[in-house]
Amino acid sequence: MILDLGLSNVELYRGLAVDDLAGKRTLTTKPEDAIPILVENLSSIPIDPEEVVLTGGMAIWAYLVIFHLLHGRTKRIYYQDGMGRRVLVAAHG
Repeated sequence: MILDLGLSNVELYRGLAVDDLAGKRTLTTKPEDAIPILVENLSSIPIDPEEVVLTGGMAIWAYLVIFHLLHGRTKRIYYQDGMGRRVLVAAHG
């Protein structure tokens, strides 16, 4: 499954403040306040037990939080950059 961490992922960022700043969608909730909500939101998203591909423009702290939450819930975690290249970042089992 592909998990888009970009701010267009309404399901992942539900309950967080996303505003348009200078023409760019920006998460304006502070990370320390956003993390527990991201954790809760991700727990309600069905995760493929075989593989998850993380992609989308978002701050590195969000990638780290999501990666940590996925660790152990899926066998393989990939990162896909904006050019479509995939890198295996974790493999279990």
